[in-house]
Amino acid sequence: MKIQFNSTSISGAADMGRKAGKGCGSVFFGLFFLMGMLFVVLVLGEGLRQAAPWVWKETRCTILSSSVEETGDDEKPYRPTARYLYDVDGREFSGETIYRGASGTSNYDKARDVASRYRPGTESTCRYDPEHPAFSVLERRVPWIFFVIFFPMIFVVIGGGGLWAIWRRQPNPSATDTQSISQTASGNRGYRFMIGLGLLFAGVGTAVFTFVFALPALRTLESSNWESRPGTVVRSTIRSWSTDDGTSYQGDVLYDYTANGRTWRSNRVTFFSAFASGRAEARAMRDRYKSGSEIVVWVDPDDPSRSVLEGRFRPRYLLGLLPLLFLFAGVALARFGWKKLHGGDELQIRNIEDDSRRTGPVVLKPQVSPVGKVLGTLFFALFWNGIVSIFTWQAWNAWHSGHPDWFLSIFLIPFVLVGLAAWLFVGHFTLALANPRPRITLQSGEPCLGDELQIDWRFAGRSSRITHLKIFLEGREEATYRRGTDTVTDREVFATHSLVDTANEWEIPHGSAALAVPDDTMHSFTAGNNKIIWEVKVSGVISRWPDVDQHFPITLHPLRLEDV
Repeated sequence: MKIQFNSTSISGAADMGRKAGKGCGSVFFGLFFLMGMLFVVLVLGEGLRQAAPWVWKETRCTILSSSVEETGDDEKPYRPTARYLYDVDGREFSGETIYRGASGTSNYDKARDVASRYRPGTESTCRYDPEHPAFSVLERRVPWIFFVIFFPMIFVVIGGGGLWAIWRRQPNPSATDTQSISQTASGNRGYRFMIGLGLLFAGVGTAVFTFVFALPALRTLESSNWESRPGTVVRSTIRSWSTDDGTSYQGDVLYDYTANGRTWRSNRVTFFSAFASGRAEARAMRDRYKSGSEIVVWVDPDDPSRSVLEGRFRPRYLLGLLPLLFLFAGVALARFGWKKLHGGDELQIRNIEDDSRRTGPVVLKPQVSPVGKVLGTLFFALFWNGIVSIFTWQAWNAWHSGHPDWFLSIFLIPFVLVGLAAWLFVGHFTLALANPRPRITLQSGEPCLGDELQIDWRFAGRSSRITHLKIFLEGREEATYRRGTDTVTDREVFATHSLVDTANEWEIPHGSAALAVPDDTMHSFTAGNNKIIWEVKVSGVISRWPDVDQHFPITLHPLRLEDV
């Protein structure tokens, strides 16, 4: 019976699959890019608004009053205010804005400290908009919000890089050897992109870790030496406000205490304010500190304005270590790009001559070491799950608040599964670190076609765990070419020659083998779009454990001139 394949239909189906893949990839990376750009525009707009007073004119003003006002907004209930008078070209104006962006805060201490700088009856300096003198501020502040732009830029870079990778044009495979030089430059740009993206990830991870965990932990440790003072709860309530993910909740305990002959007011319960949110936590905080109850306040003896109610560390605060995923992933990516850029694997055309071959014993190096496999999969797991965890956290908060986001939850399922699979691979390769490791030596040096390939193998570690050992020489061709708008790489194994195939426990730990390399095959070759790759592969079966699987690239040289 003769079976025929319709190559046209297969090619058409493959093209449809590639187009569908491009479409899905474009939608995925396009959403990343558009979402990132939206936040970039919003951050830039707010940053420019806050930076405007740096070019305004300066004048003297008189402070009339200052205080902390309650805004009525549960998200930002406290706002520092100061009323002042100033004169512009003989016209008197009044202002109430201390600085741009001072719409309110959830931290009473911050609002109190700002308002206390402006005592009624004193003179100060204010700045006004020369085009609209009625707009003025007391303070110019560095628009730190510009630094927030690094976070949405991650999404812009990932989305833009993904779209570029999907739709970029590839070099013509029929081009001359000169194009391989441009490809090397393109590869260098890719490594520089890796370095930049890695540094961006590391910077964001470091900043978030510092403000979410490191600084609160240091302040909590410092407060262990503070003095205790009696205090009274002025008001204990649960604040709530609507967000895109549902409703957010925050416990707010406003209390008074006396220190150095003066009454102070604060609402700091813990330094880990990022973890003091949520409906259950807000309710528990309100129940612990009832309005009008007497409490113990821990006060800084050197600065009585600083106080806290709870100076102990709780296990849930360890969630603040999660930003380290971004830090480690960024460092690993930058390090990999740096090594490739300065050490490395340059793409070049090689015509291997006899005088370039290494003679004498040659110890082969594995294509990827066991540690390299762990680090590679670990980086991918950290990178992937670091991104997915942001949206997963949002989905979890939505469910926890009683307003589940079904679309986001269903959308995240495949991404979470990929993340879990990545961790499984990390575990697999981590277990494989305990495997016996093969050492392969070419006793005759790098062979030419027609020579005899002689190898010695020896395992370091418990080789008795291996029940079946195979060592073989494999030749593989890789060809990269254009198919329509796609770049395709075909890989085909054209030769497999067995060196060792044994289940004898006495032969597995070490031994020697030889093989006559055929003289009618193709030698090692690397060009811009084509490669001939030869490898010595070691496969060892271990019962109920990850198997030994190591590849050792070797160079097969052309026939000697005297043999031609």
